[in-house]
Amino acid sequence: MAAQGPQKLEEKLVCSICLEMFGTPVTMPCGHNFCMKCINNHWDKEEMTAAPGEKVCTCPDCRKCFGQRLELSKNVALCGVVELVRSGEEQASSIERKSPVNGGRCSRHGRPLELYCQEEKLCICCVCTVKECRDHRRVLVEEERRRKEVLLEESLVKTQEEAVKSKEEMHKLEEQTDTIKESSELLKSGILQKFAHLLKALEESQRTAVDKIEQEQATALGQVAENWSHLQDHLAMLTQHQQKAQELLTCGDDMKFLEGFLLLPSPGSLGVLPAVEFSVANMMDSMAKILTEVSRLLLEDLPNSLHPHVADAEAKESAEPKALAVVKAGPALPVCELRAELLKDHRNLTFDPDTANKYLQLSTQNQKAKHTRSPDGQCQAHADRFELWQVMGSQSYSEGHHYWEVRISSHSVIIGVTYKKIQRKKQAGHKFSIGLDESSWGLQIREDCYLAWHRGQSHKIIEPLYRCLGVSLDYGTGVLLFYGIGNEMKLLHSFHCVFTEPLYPVFWLCEGRVVTLCQQN
Repeated sequence: MAAQGPQKLEEKLVCSICLEMFGTPVTMPCGHNFCMKCINNHWDKEEMTAAPGEKVCTCPDCRKCFGQRLELSKNVALCGVVELVRSGEEQASSIERKSPVNGGRCSRHGRPLELYCQEEKLCICCVCTVKECRDHRRVLVEEERRRKEVLLEESLVKTQEEAVKSKEEMHKLEEQTDTIKESSELLKSGILQKFAHLLKALEESQRTAVDKIEQEQATALGQVAENWSHLQDHLAMLTQHQQKAQELLTCGDDMKFLEGFLLLPSPGSLGVLPAVEFSVANMMDSMAKILTEVSRLLLEDLPNSLHPHVADAEAKESAEPKALAVVKAGPALPVCELRAELLKDHRNLTFDPDTANKYLQLSTQNQKAKHTRSPDGQCQAHADRFELWQVMGSQSYSEGHHYWEVRISSHSVIIGVTYKKIQRKKQAGHKFSIGLDESSWGLQIREDCYLAWHRGQSHKIIEPLYRCLGVSLDYGTGVLLFYGIGNEMKLLHSFHCVFTEPLYPVFWLCEGRVVTLCQQN
């Protein structure tokens, strides 16, 4: 009997028009209650069917007629009761979904759970079909179970198939893992053997080269020693002849003088001494080419092959046609990590005025060079002066690591390094001599690209045109690097060489161009 209390209360709170619990309850003068929306819809239909001029307004329950349409207000008390009942139903519904069915009966209506609501996905009783699940799809519990059993059996079959596939894939992964390990170990072993062989060959070549140099040195020094001994003997004979001649000159007896003169041996001439043949350039020429190529392969090609994606991306980027931007160098350049490291070995350069072409005007402190239209009338002849539009730096480097920076006004400039013996005279078909022989290396800044020059061969580089460039020289390891300086340092080109003589910075300027040597504190 206690369970029938809430059920009877729900029946009293049902609108007789929509047969649902009151939405916004209103009370008629006759005492009956309806949803505000339902009673207004009822009166709208009555007005549509009434005769013209006739005003009809009746109660759907008692049929009491009112003379005119009433202005009804919400029944606040009844609305509060409806809200309390609904909140109780929602709590019961949530508890029912979370807790198992108690004894196969509906917790709200106490009737057997014979049906299944496919919308709510739970078992319901026959009363639920009239109220809560009236418009939902409903089937018998047994029928829903059979349908679910079919789906479950199909799911089991698919699960078994997927399990078989997963096991097969796992087996494949195990085989692939073994293959990867075996292949990598085999490759690693081969690489280690190859590098060990190369290291052994390099060490053997190093010993051979050093032995050859020491042998050539010993031969040359031996010849020097022989020449030195010959000169000493000749000098001793000349000294003896000189002493005897002085004695004869002081002799007062004419007969003895003449006899002594006949016995005086001739001093003889020195003659031509055997030449001492020792040329570092000739000795290193063939070896330097091989070492340069090996350095390039080990320091550039090999790292690129170990990181092919980066190399391919850079190659693709350089191969794609694009408009060349100009990276201008302002008064202050940003110091990135690489540049900060290079600036530790910065060198303040100056131009050598004795080498400057007569069309190159140098500043007072020899830190700026400008190519003018008219020659310098006060420029004196000097053996080191260039006929070409070139100038060398005053500083030279024969060991250690060095770095300097150069600002240029525009393109059509060459910066580089050279031995002192670089060609200074004009050559047919050439405006410059930097990089045209084996004794100089240069980077030509053109309007559309860069050209790296050495031994008369050029390598084209497609990069933005920088107004500030850096040069890094590691004399001992034979590495010469050219950088473009913008927001970040960009490596433009690298030379790998074997340097045998002191290196001087060198520059070529087209007409109207200005080159400034950057100074650091």
